[in-house]
Amino acid sequence: MQTTYLDGTGPVAAVIRSIGVRHDGAHQLVTDGLYLDLRKALRNPAEDPAMRYLTGLDAKVSAHVLATPGAREVITRTAVQLRALADETPRGRLVRLTVACQGGRHRSVAIAEAVAHRVWTAWGGAYGVEIEHHHIDSPVLPAIG
Repeated sequence: MQTTYLDGTGPVAAVIRSIGVRHDGAHQLVTDGLYLDLRKALRNPAEDPAMRYLTGLDAKVSAHVLATPGAREVITRTAVQLRALADETPRGRLVRLTVACQGGRHRSVAIAEAVAHRVWTAWGGAYGVEIEHHHIDSPVLPAIG
C-alpha cells in the first residue's frame, strides 16, 4: 500500500483510499463514509497495452482517466460530498472516502488523487488529507472475459 499526505497546518481531516474490488479482502476495506465505484463510470486504462502496467500516479494514466467524459464531474461532485460530510462531522473525527475500480491501479488511484487535491485546496491547506492506495502495487489482473 502506498500512502501519501497532502499536509495542512491542522490535523488530518479526511482519509481517501483507493481499492481494487477484484482483490481478496477489498470489501473489508470499505468501512464508513462515502463509496465511489468507477467500474462503469470511466474508461479503463488497463485495456490499453501502453498503460496496462502503469498506475494512476503516472501522468499518462492520470491524464487518460481525467479526460474520460464525466470524470471532472465525478471529481467535483465527490469533493463536494466529502466536504459536506466533513462539515457535519464533529471536529477531530475523520471522514472517509473509498474509491473503487477493478484492480485498484488506474482509475481509482487517479480519481482518489484528484479528489484529495480538490478537497485539500478547498480547505486552504488548513486540514490534511491522507491518501491510501491499497492495491496499487498488486499484480495487474487478467481481463474479464
